[in-house]
Amino acid sequence: MLVQQRKRMAFWLILPTLLLIVAFKIAPIIEGVVVSFQAQSMMRPNPDAFVGWTHYKRAIFDEGVFGAALWRTIVWTFGSVAGAYIVGLSIALLLNRQFPGRTIFRALFLIPWVIPEVATALLWKWAYGDEFGVINFLLMRLGVLDTPILFLSSPGAAMASVIVVQIWKLYPIMFITLLAALQSVPRELHESAEIDGATVWQRFVYVTFPYIRPTSVIITLLAAIWTFQNFDIIYLLTGGGPADATKILPTLVYEKGFWGLELGYASAISLLMLLCLTVLSVAYLFVYRAQREET
Repeated sequence: MLVQQRKRMAFWLILPTLLLIVAFKIAPIIEGVVVSFQAQSMMRPNPDAFVGWTHYKRAIFDEGVFGAALWRTIVWTFGSVAGAYIVGLSIALLLNRQFPGRTIFRALFLIPWVIPEVATALLWKWAYGDEFGVINFLLMRLGVLDTPILFLSSPGAAMASVIVVQIWKLYPIMFITLLAALQSVPRELHESAEIDGATVWQRFVYVTFPYIRPTSVIITLLAAIWTFQNFDIIYLLTGGGPADATKILPTLVYEKGFWGLELGYASAISLLMLLCLTVLSVAYLFVYRAQREET
């Protein structure tokens, strides 16, 4: 009887949360699925006509916009996460050492994480400026460049430029997470390896990295999920241009839905994007569960 009462009480306690999840998470997805099979458009006379898989075929085969945007999204995600991991790990290794003022440096390196994305985009847009940007100014004053680099308006440089901004925004979470993992490495192991004549690189590969590998895998997968669906940085810096060079899936959905006014087509693309995110999320949960079982 007591067990039944506890189960009933637990059900009523989680019911409000379940209702909120259904209202704000599941219901919009269901509506998106329905709309993706309709010709909903603000420019057409019959917005609710059922069109079947037309939008999906158009995105994948007819126009090929989904495949091109997916490839750019993979480049954007991989470049950002890999760069942020390398920068974050380097800073974590540096600040894991004992030296005066270490706490102050740890706080300073977290600043990019707390700056809002809109402010981040405006800051880097100014830094990347062709004529008055601080980067071009310094490089030309140092004699590295004769003419300014068109960081955001050149198709060849735009993707690399926005990836640098995302690395700058993402590395603090990598750094603080990896620093916590580094502090769990027993100091005695390092001292023993050093006495045995191991080099710095060998101590990192055979002593340090095995301890931080589970944390590294989880934080990189989590960062990949965040970056894959990130919209603000690229849209505020380039709007998906120039010449579609930075048009990733979130900006493509925004363009088709709010500029093209093709709600059904945009819903189909967003659901294809949701499938990709589901694969990443399942991989994250699988790895997280495996790591928990190991520990």
